[in-house]
Amino acid sequence: MRPLLLTFVLLLFGFTAEAADNLRIFSQPEIPSQEVLDRLNLKMMWRAFSPMEGKRDGYHDIQISENQIIAQTRSGTIIVFNSETGEVVWKTSFGKPYQVFFNLAFNDKFVFAVNENDLYAFDRKTGNVAWQSSFGITISAPPSVDKHHLFLSGSNGRIYCYALPLFKKNGEFLGYEKSDFFNRTTKKPIVEVPDDNSEANALVPPIGSTTARSRGPQPKIIWEFQTRLILNYPLLITDEIVSAVGIKGDLVALNKHSDISHTTIEANPGYSADKAVIVPPSLYESIAYVGSMDACLHAFDLRSGKLLWRYTIGSTVHHRPFITDDEIFVTGERNGLVKLSRETGLPMWNINNNNRFTPSQEKSDRLIAANSKFLYTLDRSGRMVIIDRNNGAYLTTWDVHDFVFPVVNRTNDRLFLAANNGLIICMRDRDFTKPMLHVKKQVETGSDSVPTIDGPTPNENLKKILETKIKEDEGVEKPLQELLDEITKKYNVKFEINKKAFAAMMIDDADKKPIKASAADNIPFAVWLTGILDPLGITYQPVVDTILLFPSAKPMKDK
Repeated sequence: MRPLLLTFVLLLFGFTAEAADNLRIFSQPEIPSQEVLDRLNLKMMWRAFSPMEGKRDGYHDIQISENQIIAQTRSGTIIVFNSETGEVVWKTSFGKPYQVFFNLAFNDKFVFAVNENDLYAFDRKTGNVAWQSSFGITISAPPSVDKHHLFLSGSNGRIYCYALPLFKKNGEFLGYEKSDFFNRTTKKPIVEVPDDNSEANALVPPIGSTTARSRGPQPKIIWEFQTRLILNYPLLITDEIVSAVGIKGDLVALNKHSDISHTTIEANPGYSADKAVIVPPSLYESIAYVGSMDACLHAFDLRSGKLLWRYTIGSTVHHRPFITDDEIFVTGERNGLVKLSRETGLPMWNINNNNRFTPSQEKSDRLIAANSKFLYTLDRSGRMVIIDRNNGAYLTTWDVHDFVFPVVNRTNDRLFLAANNGLIICMRDRDFTKPMLHVKKQVETGSDSVPTIDGPTPNENLKKILETKIKEDEGVEKPLQELLDEITKKYNVKFEINKKAFAAMMIDDADKKPIKASAADNIPFAVWLTGILDPLGITYQPVVDTILLFPSAKPMKDK
């Protein structure tokens, strides 16, 4: 077993080392000539330089949002550009030089960077440090974030969920979001203001260290979960779920919003690709697309826990899948670029290659940009190969090997090229004056002054049941599960007891606890159910069509 594991690790890091070496090459490319731009029907939008500390320095990662380019250098500098004009929005250096190991993460308010084992949160508009935290865990993957939560992967295989500090428009610390699915029904506050003791909310430091490097309001731990995975890739975040894909091809999905400290609920029993995964997975809504060394692309529904489809590429998937609303572009190590239907997983090209028909464009190794007409891809030698998006036909090439740092634009149709001397250029097809988004923009609702909940909500049927006013006589004492079964039959609701959460709080046989239904006189079902469960120290959360039962943070002792 150990020799097999060693072989796997060496193979994995062999791929990683080769890719890293290519990205570190220092070059000084020339700006594309007007003749080349005319031939390719491209328009130069802007060019800019990021400051570099000599040939040792270079880009570590470059990411595209709708209106910004967020770049990080190996020496520890973050540069944010306006993606349409190239204007520098802000620039800052942080931490120790050349201690950058992970890509940046960002939401609409902050940019998150890791230096050594410290996390920095920068205001996305100004670049000012909002807070900094020193960790008591060894981070093994880039952080993942949503609007209100920070998710970290530990080298111990644990996943950690933290509530992010909330701020008013003037920068004043507001508190933390409470992951409370009942706020609209029970009118509970959705902002929790911490005690004066700030250390109680700080990330736990390692043994023997101090929190001197921590400053500002600290993230607050909500839950943590022990997986059996090797966590090297960013976690996949949806409205309801946080999911991890391990490098051995195992997958686990968890309920994102448990408000019980240090516990959560496993949303599905797990899934595994047949072999190792050497590139990060991609996510569209609640579907994870995982490319594996089993030469397949797996489409897995995180909500239902089911494999939707699997397509055999024919060789190892060695670049992260490129997702649009309708398509998936994925590359096999020896097969080239394939275009698949995102819904069905069926190939959408049938290319004539020397009288041999194939679903893949063998000249292309990596897709970096796309518009509705063309795909801009790279081959293994660094040439750009432009192909027809509709039928996959080869059109022309352009030698861009001096732009050694590939910038993959998964957001819109703009084409970016970058080199480790700091040069970055932006181009577009002349026919596309406005950016064309690859994935529909999901508009978030809510006021800046009052935080909103990202969490899963009950479906319309369960909402009606929770809000329905009922009349009930006082019942007789019976086991909890028996009472829940009666309520299920009468009101057509589903209950699920989170046994892992009760076990974590050392509560056994929660389903056998004696309980009796209280009388109800024209009160909402939700209020009646709360009155029944509260004496047992049990709370609940409606998720889609099911009411999940959890122990309260401070359960009452048995009488």
